[in-house]
This record gives sequence, C-alpha cells and structure tokens, in this order.
Amino acid sequence: MKLSITSQLWTLLAIIGSLLLSGCATTAESEHSFKAPKWSGQWQGVQPEYAMKDANGQVIYIQGQEAQVKSSTFIFILQPNGGASLTQSTEDGRIMEFQGRWNSLEQTTSNNQKTDQSSALGINCELSASTGAYRNYILLADSIHRIVRCHGTPREPHFELTYTP
Repeated sequence: MKLSITSQLWTLLAIIGSLLLSGCATTAESEHSFKAPKWSGQWQGVQPEYAMKDANGQVIYIQGQEAQVKSSTFIFILQPNGGASLTQSTEDGRIMEFQGRWNSLEQTTSNNQKTDQSSALGINCELSASTGAYRNYILLADSIHRIVRCHGTPREPHFELTYTP
C-alpha cells in the first residue's frame, strides 16, 4: 500500500511540475513575441516638467525655488535612409528644430519559415540645430511593458513615445 501512495505522490508532483513549466513557457513565449518597431516614421511623446540639475546631478535653485524645465512635446521624424529630425515644442511656446541621423543600437533576428527579419530594439538619434545646439536621444523598445521610451541625458526624465502614422 505504501508503494501505491508513493507512486500517486510522484504522479501528482509530475503533473504539478509540468503545469508550472508549461505556464513558464507560455510567459517566456509571450515576452519574446514582442516585436521591435519599424523605426522609420513619426514618433511623438511628452517629456514632463522636471527640476533642472547641474553637472553633478544636484538640483539648481534660483531665489530659493527649484529651477524647472517646462514640459515639452517631442516629435521625431525618422527616415528609412537614417535621416532624422526633431521638433521640440515647450509648454511656454518655444519651438526648437533639430536635424541629424539615427542608427540601430541592438539587433534581433527572428527566423520565420516564410521570411527572415532583423529589427532594432533601440536606436540612437544624434541631432543638431542651426544654432549649434546638440541633442542625443536614445529610443528603446521596452519588451516587458510593450512600449517605446525616449532617453536623453541622465538629468532628464525618460518618457513614452507613440507611433503616429
């Protein structure tokens, strides 16, 4: 009788184990099924207002108040040939225009029976204005949250971008 109970326990453990493993496989598969975006096109997002910081990361105060950088709307236009432009419109009405290039940071290759695809999980945009101002932004596809985020300097908050046709 003991052997029968032991066999039943091992069978039960095997069933539970296979259910757990199949659940993990499904989760891993859905995470990997996130496709990196086609980068060329228009991407838009709003960088929220934030406290201005110095080179050491310390908040800058003016007359006892935190100096604030107003929120801005960013519109990236990315050309298939690697050309890029950025229009940054601040909350107070200023508009800044930048031109430059974008290039891939990471590549992922997906072998499909019908086609082979190679897509970038992130891109680097190097941009400059006619005034000499320089901007560098990294756009990254976040496969866990299934969104694209824009990252500037470490002193700036990152923000979500959406594709606008």
